[in-house]
Amino acid sequence: MKSVYLSVVLRLLIGPVISLAIIFIFGIEGTPAQALLIASAMPTSVNSSVIAQEYDNYPRLAAQIVLFSTLFSAVSVTGVIYLARLLF
Repeated sequence: MKSVYLSVVLRLLIGPVISLAIIFIFGIEGTPAQALLIASAMPTSVNSSVIAQEYDNYPRLAAQIVLFSTLFSAVSVTGVIYLARLLF
């Protein structure tokens, strides 16, 4: 489960932080900045699980990552949307 938690933290927390840094570095403002920030906080897609299943490359791990990132994204995406409204 350690790798699942690590991937969820990277996807849902570190991803938006990196996106925010890119937004400030390039001076992006308004709706494009909000869209970039919110999109960076979306959970891992089911496509990664399907591809892992198709190529028999850790399909159970991929399914767990998709499940947990989707569950935890309810909280993280809400926070990122609120942050995007405050900043831009």
